[in-house]
Amino acid sequence: MTSTVEIISREEINDLIKVKLKVKSSEIFSVDNDKLDSPDRLSDYYLNLRANRVTHRHNNRTVEETIWLQTPFSQDELDEKVAGIVADVDKTQVSSFDFKPAQIQERCFVGGANEKNFYTIEQAPQPLKNQLTTAFPSVDLSTIALISTASYHDILKQDVITTFRWEWDTPALMEGDVKLITKARKYCLGVRKSYDRCYAFTDETFSFIPETCTIMAKSFHVNIQDGLAMPNFYDVYFSGDAAVVQEALSLPNLVGKENTYYGVTVVDGTVKRAKQYCYDKVSVFSNWDEAMTRIASEHGVSWG
Repeated sequence: MTSTVEIISREEINDLIKVKLKVKSSEIFSVDNDKLDSPDRLSDYYLNLRANRVTHRHNNRTVEETIWLQTPFSQDELDEKVAGIVADVDKTQVSSFDFKPAQIQERCFVGGANEKNFYTIEQAPQPLKNQLTTAFPSVDLSTIALISTASYHDILKQDVITTFRWEWDTPALMEGDVKLITKARKYCLGVRKSYDRCYAFTDETFSFIPETCTIMAKSFHVNIQDGLAMPNFYDVYFSGDAAVVQEALSLPNLVGKENTYYGVTVVDGTVKRAKQYCYDKVSVFSNWDEAMTRIASEHGVSWG
C-alpha cells in the first residue's frame, strides 16, 4: 500500500514548528471482507460483482496528525516523523472499516426545516413502504435500493418519495449520450405519477452559488409520466464551507458530524429552495467527493 502525504499547514511558535499533515491510504479493496488488489472498474470481473450484488468495498483511510519540530530541524527529522504516521496508515486492514451502517442513510433539510430521510429498502419503516405501494401498486420493492420519506416539493406542490434503483447502480451510467453520476425515480403521491431525475456532470457556473463552492452536478428530468404537469426547473448540487453557504442562502446552522453537502432548486434563474444534506455517520451517501472521483474515472471525465 502506498499512502500520500499532504502538508495542511505549518506554523512557527517560539522555537517550535507545528506541522499539520493529512495522510491518505491508497484504495483498500475487499470482497466478502477479503483484501484484494483493486480491479479495473470496467473489467468483467468487477462488473459481475456489481451485477450479482456481491459484497465488496472500496475504502480509503485518511488521518490528520500534528507533529512538532524543534527549530532549526533537518529534513531527516521531518521524514522520520512522517514515516511513522505513514507506516501506521499503510497497515490498515479491511476490518478497520467494519461498522454498522446508519439506519438513516441521509438527512436532507429543505429550507432549513422540512426534513427528508433516506433508508436502505431493508431498513425502511414498513409504513413508508406501504405508503409507496398503496399509491403505486405496481412498484416492485425488490428493484429499489434506497427510499426516502415523503417530502413536500414546493415546485410540484405535493409530497414526493424518492428512490434509487438497483439497475442504476452500474459503472458509467448513461442517459442517451449524457454521462450521469446517478439517477433517481420520483413518485408524486398527489397525482400518483412518477418521473426520473438524472444527475449529470456540469462545467457551468452559477451566480447564486458562492464562488468558493465546488459544483458537483446539475439535474434534468426524463420519463415523465403522462398526466404529470412538470414545471421547468432544475437542481444544482455542490459542496462548500458551511458558514459561507448558510449566509449566501439564508440557511440555519445545520451540519452533519461526518459531512454536509448542498443543493438548490432553480426556476427561471432564481433559487426557489435550498437543501442541506447532513451525514452524522458514514453511510452509502456520506462522501460525495469520493463518489464523484470514482464515477468521473469510470466515465473518463476530469473532475476535482
